[in-house]
Amino acid sequence: MCADALIGHENRAVNPALKGWGFVALLLSLLLVTDAMAAGGPRAAPVVVDLVSERMMAPTVMVAGSVVSRLDAEVAAEMAGRLVWLAEVGDRVARGDKLAQIDDVSRRLEVDEARAKEAQVKARLTFLDKELKRLRSLAKQNNAARTMLEQTESDRDVARADLAAARARVQLAEDRVARSAPRAPFDGTVVQRLLEPGEWADSGAKVVRLVNTEQVEVRAMVPLSSLRFVSQGARLRVLANGEQQLARVRLLVPVGDLQSRLMDLRLDLDSTQWSAGQSVRIAVPTAQAVKVLTVHRDAVVLRRSGSYLYRVNGENRAERVDVTLGIAMGDYIQVSGALAAGDRVITVGNERLRPGQLVSVKGGARE
Repeated sequence: MCADALIGHENRAVNPALKGWGFVALLLSLLLVTDAMAAGGPRAAPVVVDLVSERMMAPTVMVAGSVVSRLDAEVAAEMAGRLVWLAEVGDRVARGDKLAQIDDVSRRLEVDEARAKEAQVKARLTFLDKELKRLRSLAKQNNAARTMLEQTESDRDVARADLAAARARVQLAEDRVARSAPRAPFDGTVVQRLLEPGEWADSGAKVVRLVNTEQVEVRAMVPLSSLRFVSQGARLRVLANGEQQLARVRLLVPVGDLQSRLMDLRLDLDSTQWSAGQSVRIAVPTAQAVKVLTVHRDAVVLRRSGSYLYRVNGENRAERVDVTLGIAMGDYIQVSGALAAGDRVITVGNERLRPGQLVSVKGGARE
């Protein structure tokens, strides 16, 4: 047998053994990988949790309302006349700023006339004071001078009264000039012109509408049945355009309209994120508030078969808890089920969980 044939024969004799050892090595590798996976376990699902808490809640009814300014006035002319100037719509003014100007030429002439009359009376009074001084010296020497002294004293007293009247007429004329320019009763924005320059304004005619856009409140008409459950100072939830805030009850008029059976409710807003004229909805309580178990809305999983949530147990595993939903207020909702205050419930990452699945708390409330 040639050498090449011998070598090939030997190789064919050894190959089965090599293949057997390769299978064993592969099996050992698989066992090691399996053991490693068993030691590490499945990866925990990252979640965010919040605590079950007790809150005071009451059933509510949503009532339509509006954001309005607490300072909204149609400013009127105090003096009749032709309008020569008017503030522009959109102008922001401070209290005391001029809003309009009525032609006051004739009234300024009246001021000049009154001042001239005042000066005339003042000059006569000055003359009489000097005359009295002279007559007092003469009265010591003869009776005739004494008689003239008494007459001059009387004239001086009349002149003093005339001067007071003249000064009053000056002030009256100046006041007419001042009131020819209607002024802002508060800080605000001109939102409407009710007359235009060149038009005649009667005394009392409204010329501009002024609104303070910073001091706003919510006004609504609410059922009389809510009177027992709403008190001054209470905070109610107000919603608009997907946003919400708590507003304090400033005023509740406990008298209902005879036709609508509704009463006036006014709420203070803590911020000016909403503009005057905007429509809002107010959650008005219809029963007494009671203490209930609540969870964050995001903790509840809604399905056709019912509602449930996942609680994190002491082993960091997700436990499914079926719940019945109740009153909702803001981000929290009443739940009834096998829960207790302080339980950790999953608010983020709960949609794809399985009961008993290991979880890793990455944020939210902690025990």
